[in-house]
Amino acid sequence: MKYPGRPEYEQTISALQANTSSSFLPINPDGSIVQYTNQIYSGSPLGTGYAGSMTANNSHNSKSIRHIIISNRFDANITKDLTLTASYGYKMRDPINRYRNNTFEYSRSLGEFQTFNSGAVENAYTENRYSETESNTDIYATYQNTWDNNHHFTAVGGTQYTDLRYTSMQGKQTDLSNDDLSSFAVATGIITLQQNINTLRTLGFFSRVSYDYKSKYLLEVSARGDGSSRFQKGNRWAFFPSVSTGWRVSEEKFFDPMRTIWDNLKVRLSMGSLGNQQMSNYYPYIDQISIDNKMNYTFDDVNQANRAAVTSPVSSGLTWETVTTYNLGLDMSFLNNRLSISTDLYVRDTKNMLTTSITLPDVYGTSTPKENCADLSTKGYEIYVKWNDRFTLADKPFSYGLSASIGDYQTKITKYNNPDKVLSDYYVGQTLGEIWGYHVSGLFNSDSEAAEYQATIDDRAVNQRIYNSKGIDANYLHAGDVRFEDLDNDNIISRGASTVNNPGDRRIIGNYLPRYSYSFRVDLAWNNLDISAFFQGVGKQNWYPASGQSSYDFWGPYAFPSTTFIHKDFENNCWTEDNPNAYFPRQRGYQAYNEGALGETNDRYLQNVAYLRFKNLTIGYTLPVLKKYARQIRLSLSGENLWYWSPLKKYNKTIDPELVLTSGTYNSNSGVGYFYSKIFSVNLDVTF
Repeated sequence: MKYPGRPEYEQTISALQANTSSSFLPINPDGSIVQYTNQIYSGSPLGTGYAGSMTANNSHNSKSIRHIIISNRFDANITKDLTLTASYGYKMRDPINRYRNNTFEYSRSLGEFQTFNSGAVENAYTENRYSETESNTDIYATYQNTWDNNHHFTAVGGTQYTDLRYTSMQGKQTDLSNDDLSSFAVATGIITLQQNINTLRTLGFFSRVSYDYKSKYLLEVSARGDGSSRFQKGNRWAFFPSVSTGWRVSEEKFFDPMRTIWDNLKVRLSMGSLGNQQMSNYYPYIDQISIDNKMNYTFDDVNQANRAAVTSPVSSGLTWETVTTYNLGLDMSFLNNRLSISTDLYVRDTKNMLTTSITLPDVYGTSTPKENCADLSTKGYEIYVKWNDRFTLADKPFSYGLSASIGDYQTKITKYNNPDKVLSDYYVGQTLGEIWGYHVSGLFNSDSEAAEYQATIDDRAVNQRIYNSKGIDANYLHAGDVRFEDLDNDNIISRGASTVNNPGDRRIIGNYLPRYSYSFRVDLAWNNLDISAFFQGVGKQNWYPASGQSSYDFWGPYAFPSTTFIHKDFENNCWTEDNPNAYFPRQRGYQAYNEGALGETNDRYLQNVAYLRFKNLTIGYTLPVLKKYARQIRLSLSGENLWYWSPLKKYNKTIDPELVLTSGTYNSNSGVGYFYSKIFSVNLDVTF
C-alpha cells in the first residue's frame, strides 16, 4: 500500500482538519506553494503544517507485509481405539513500513521563497522492519471406545508448546541529497536507531474425558496446566479445571406426549476455568534500564551527558489471571425441527485480574506497577432463534430460513483496593464502562437568565475558558450558553472530591460498552437462485467525543475556530437568536476543550452510538445447463457494509458509530478514521 502525507493516514486526516478552507488556493499565481494566509493568525500554517507538504507531494509512504502459514499433522493408529496425533504450525509475518518525509519551499511574498522545516516536517527517511514468528506444537493421544451400543467413552491427553519471537528495527536518517530516492544510501544526517527483541514461550498439559449414555446423559471433565515465560519462576504455572454435563430430556419416555410439536430438549450445565496471561509487556516482572537519557548539562561544553535510568517499578508477584465461567444452556426444537431455540445464561468471574493498581500520590515519583489486584464478575445471556421451512412456488421448491440472535452482559468490580472509591481508579461495585458527567438542563433562554445564574452559581470549573477569554463576551454567560445544574446544591459546579460518595455535580450518565448486541439473517433459495442477507448491530452504547482537537469531526469550530471541514447542516444545529432550540450552544471558539462547556462530559452532548448495519448481501445463481461439464457452476454477486443506521446520524454523518471507541482510529475516542469500506465482488465457483 502506497500513500502520501503523514506516516499514518489517520494522522493526515487529523492534520488537515485545521487551518484550511476551500476558499484558500494551494498555489500562488507564480506557482509557489501557499503555506500561510492573512486570514489565519500568521504563526499558524495551513493544515497544522501539512497542507503545503501535501501540495508539494514529495512525502511518500508505503506499507507491505509478507504472511506465511505452514501447518502439518500426523496421525498414527496405535490400536483400534487409540490414536496418536502430532501437529506443527508455523506463522511468519514481516511488515515493512517506509516513510519518506521532506521539506518544501513556499512563498508569502512575490519572488521570496522559504523552506518549511518545522515540527514533524523534515527531510528524513524512516524505515521500520518487523518480524513475528510463532511455532505451535501439539502432541496428544485420543482413546475412544463404545460398548453395549449405549456407553460411549473418549479420553484425550497431551501437551502444547508455543514459541513466539517478535523483533523490530526502526531506523531514521535526516538530510537526504536526492528527493526522488528513499534510501539511507543518499542520507548524510543524524542517524537514529532503535531495536526491540521480545520472546514468549508457553507450555501446557491438557486432558479431557467424555462419557455419554445412549446419547442421553452427557459428562465431560477436562483440566489444563499452563506455564508462561511472562511470569517469574514460582509464579509461572497455574491449573485450570472444567466440567460440563448435558441431559437430552427429549429422549426420555415421559417426553413422548409432547413430540407432536416439541422435537428436542437438551439441558446443559458447565463450569470451566481458563487462564489469561496477555499483557503489553513480555517481561513484566523484570526491571529494565534505559541508557539513552540526556542530562541537562555537559562535561565537555559540547555534548550533553548520558545517564542510565531504571524503568517504573514492577511487581515480582505477577501470575495468571483466572477466568471461571458458570453456564446454563437450553437447546430446543419444535414443529419437525423447523423452529430451533438456543439460550445461554452465564456468570463469568475473573480473579487476580492483571491491571494497574491504585493510583499513588505524586510524591511516589513514578507510575504504579501492574499487579494481580482486582476481581470482577460478568453476568450475561445469549439467545439464538432460527426458523427453516420450504414450500412449492410455481412448481418449484422454495426454501427459506430466518435466524436472529441477541446477547447482553454487564461487568462489575468485586474486589479492588480503593476504599475511598476514587473515580479515577476501579472501585468495588463499579460497572465497567461507566461514564460520569454533569447534568445540563438546556441552554439559557436569555441574557438575563444567564446573568441571574452567574450571580448565584460558581461555574468556573466548567466554563473557565469563558472567564479567560477576551472581547465583549469575556467573563459573561449569555443566551444560548450551556446551563449546568448544581445537583448538590452548594452553588458551585464542581467535581467534589471525585469519589463515589462525593462526586460533586457529576453522576453516571451512560456507559461506553456495547449492550444488546444482535444480528439477524435471511436465506432464500428457489429455482437455482439463492439470496442471503445479514444484519448486525448494537442496541445501546454511549460515546462522549474526545475534547480538544482530537474530535474536530464532531465538534467542528467549537473545537477549533478554523476547522477545515464543517458539515453542510452544522450551522443549522447551532444556537442563534433565530434558532433558539438548536442542539449546539452559542458559538464560542475552543468550547470543546477542557474547562470549556463541551469539553466537560455532560448528558446533553452524550451520544447514542447504537447502530444497525447491513453487513452482507449475496445473490447467487447455479447454472443448470452446464452440469455435464462440472458438478456445479455458481455465479454470485456480493456486497459488504452496504448501509447503516444510527442515532448519531442526526448530528454527524461522517463518523462511523462502530469505530468511535476502537483502536483503529488515530486519536482514541475521537471518531477520526475511515468508515468500513463498501466492498462489491463477483465470484465464480466451479466444482468438478
